[in-house]
Amino acid sequence: MALTYLKQTWFFFRANLQPIMKIQLPFIILISLISMTAMQSVDAENPQMNGSIMMFYLTSLIFLPLYAGATIAYLESVVNDDPITLGAALKIGLTRWGPLFLTKLVSAVGIVIGLFLFFVPGIYVMVRWAFAEYHCVIQKSGPTDALKDSWDDTQPYFWHLLNGLAMLFAILVGANLMIEWLLASVGIESMLIRGLLDIVFAFLNCLYSIYGFRLYCVMREEA
Repeated sequence: MALTYLKQTWFFFRANLQPIMKIQLPFIILISLISMTAMQSVDAENPQMNGSIMMFYLTSLIFLPLYAGATIAYLESVVNDDPITLGAALKIGLTRWGPLFLTKLVSAVGIVIGLFLFFVPGIYVMVRWAFAEYHCVIQKSGPTDALKDSWDDTQPYFWHLLNGLAMLFAILVGANLMIEWLLASVGIESMLIRGLLDIVFAFLNCLYSIYGFRLYCVMREEA
């Protein structure tokens, strides 16, 4: 069943590629440029935190909830057969920035703690909170309610979520490592190419959101 949902995820991604790119790429490119600047400013012999690295983390924290929320709003509009504009999607993302930021922050802390507890609890928590961001943006739930509702709603879909997300992870990480190996084998070590690859794979991370949203829609249909 996970393979079926993965195929649907890919078809949806292809059909809505341009709008999703317009929503996400400007922010991803900006974050990547700041990341490249931060890495260049790090002294290899004294790799301590500096202003550029702090700026990178701050930019990521600010923009991730914005474009993630806008993407979810756009996905929902497509499912409702009433696609919204880029501006409307970003407006919703901005409106839900605070709750989504807190939802992602709390879930990230919980997942990290779980990963430190022999890894498996972190994966379990990550899957059970997979619907939280959709509840937050679409249902306009607060962080606590979004996480609680996600925990309740994901139980019947746990293995579909785990298997699909794991396969996506293996595909994306495997492709990234393979490209890096190919570039290294032919002696290409350009920071520009590395930066472009980072942008591409950062954008492809939206496949995780689309897959989770597909299961979220299934959950709503069956509720």
